Amino acid sequence: MRFDPDPAGGALTTVEDRIRRVAAVAGRSSTGTLAALTALIRRDLRTEPLVRLPILLDLAFATVNLAIFLFISRFLAAPGRGSVEPSHSYFDYVAVGIAYMLVVQAATTQLTMRITAEQRAGTLEMLAAQPMSPAALAVGTCGYPFLFAAIRASIYLAVLGPLLGLRVGHADWLGMVVLLIAGCAAMAGIGILLMAITIVIGHGDAAARVIVVALTFLSGTYFPVDALGPVLHPLSAVLPSRFALDGLRAALAGAAWTGPALALLGIAVVLLPLSIWIFGGALRLATKRGVLTRE
Repeated sequence: MRFDPDPAGGALTTVEDRIRRVAAVAGRSSTGTLAALTALIRRDLRTEPLVRLPILLDLAFATVNLAIFLFISRFLAAPGRGSVEPSHSYFDYVAVGIAYMLVVQAATTQLTMRITAEQRAGTLEMLAAQPMSPAALAVGTCGYPFLFAAIRASIYLAVLGPLLGLRVGHADWLGMVVLLIAGCAAMAGIGILLMAITIVIGHGDAAARVIVVALTFLSGTYFPVDALGPVLHPLSAVLPSRFALDGLRAALAGAAWTGPALALLGIAVVLLPLSIWIFGGALRLATKRGVLTRE
């Protein structure tokens, strides 16, 4: 057997000794690597458990989103199950739904993202310390997103006529404006509630996504609520987004729209003060817990 010099000194070792030594070092290295990986996984499991609220909300988001397309496919396969009246066509029906969902999105995802950014930047704590009422802070935060969303929805409906054939010849534009304003006021209550949840608990963006998809599903954005069946149909009867869509479609077709507008105003009168009161409580609780500023 051939002898080679030992790299650690002057002793001679056989080839088999060198192989055993390398194998031992590799074994210790593999054991150390495995221990490090295990430690990292244990640390992440302690700080980031598998079952978390954002994961559960993402699962709910995906489930409801798939359910929407399931009901769309059923409605398009059997259109007799539900009527798109007073809209003149399915495109007119869907166009109004998509335009108004911009308002819903402003009431949910945009507001929660804004509050989260304010918390991380530390500006929410500064605003809460100012001589400003919770009502002024809540409504002021909602102001720009809702104004911009209403303008976008109006532009979309106006542009869809000449570009894609949306029938606006009989539209009652005064009714459209009234319903957009009333719809924004009603949805502002939901937006303020989500801001309160975001301030105290966090994860407002994930909750907002679930709210958007659920309102899209239950309010008849893509298919008539009659297709929901006897179990889910009653849930849509109390949603402000349902009244807004019904009223906007009626106004676009030149039909009566005052009933949905009055319902939206009634919802806003009840929901806005309640949501502002909850928002004020959320600010006080977050101040007490020291979470007005989050990393």
